[in-house]
Amino acid sequence: MMRRVSQRRLGLAVSLTAALAFVLLAVAAVAGDGDGGGPAAAGGGAPAPAAKARSANVRIVFTVLPSSKKATVQWGKKRLGVIGPQAPLIVQRPRDSGPLDVVVRAEGCLPVQTRAYTFEDSKVAVKVTPIDQKNTLLGYREEIPAGDGGVPASNPDGGGFFSR
Repeated sequence: MMRRVSQRRLGLAVSLTAALAFVLLAVAAVAGDGDGGGPAAAGGGAPAPAAKARSANVRIVFTVLPSSKKATVQWGKKRLGVIGPQAPLIVQRPRDSGPLDVVVRAEGCLPVQTRAYTFEDSKVAVKVTPIDQKNTLLGYREEIPAGDGGVPASNPDGGGFFSR
């Protein structure tokens, strides 16, 4: 009985030691301890190239489809610029400054609301739909005809169960 307990404790101690060693190796690999004792230094090769430094700004490129259209991009009341025919609009924003909820308007087309993020450089392609083709969009509803709305006017009180 005593021998089983000590074997269990020994097994638990070995397992904990192995887990701790694994965690320490993983942390050292992620942190890159910088002592030069890694695989590149041991092989005598050149050190790995440094990671590309992140700039303080991001570039957001807006394009419109079809590209023959001219469109304006607005962020609230502020006009960010114009997307020209065959030419994108490039906007520079501070990195991680929050999303841009913009409205893209092209002449003769429905306005499109979209969001651009500032985590990294990105491209936003907006497809504009001509007004006469709005029935092709998902969620389109036919307009209600003007007038009485289809309610019969023969019985003004509704003629329900409680009518006299």
